[in-house]
Amino acid sequence: MFAMAGALAGLLLAGCVSSSRTEGDYREKVANTAQAVRSSIETARLLAGAAGEGKAPGPYTSRTLSQLESAVGSVSTQFGSVQPPTREATALRGDVISLLDEVQGVLSQLRIAARQSRLQVLPRLAKPLPGLSERLRRFEELVPT
Repeated sequence: MFAMAGALAGLLLAGCVSSSRTEGDYREKVANTAQAVRSSIETARLLAGAAGEGKAPGPYTSRTLSQLESAVGSVSTQFGSVQPPTREATALRGDVISLLDEVQGVLSQLRIAARQSRLQVLPRLAKPLPGLSERLRRFEELVPT
């Protein structure tokens, strides 16, 4: 029984780390990651503005920012588990992970302020989001549409 559970756990863990066999496949994963995170950034940016103007209730704002932060964390973890196929892809991975960390930092600040009922500071805390979104957009362009 324990051997079966150990084997199953090993298979599940092995499935958590994916690989990209080609540079093109890896770039596609980068672009998909950037697109997913940009969606969360834009939602957070709009919500921060609305909450700062008193147009979004505190509990909703807090809960939504927490969900956005969790979503970005999940995307970041999933992307971080992808094995880059080349040295160039490894360098690209470092750039993307660093940017995702910046995004998570801003979303954390927003969540904390919202939970502390400091909604009026959210627009100021959200100021880095448009720049982060633009930087992610450039990663989306790695794959032609």
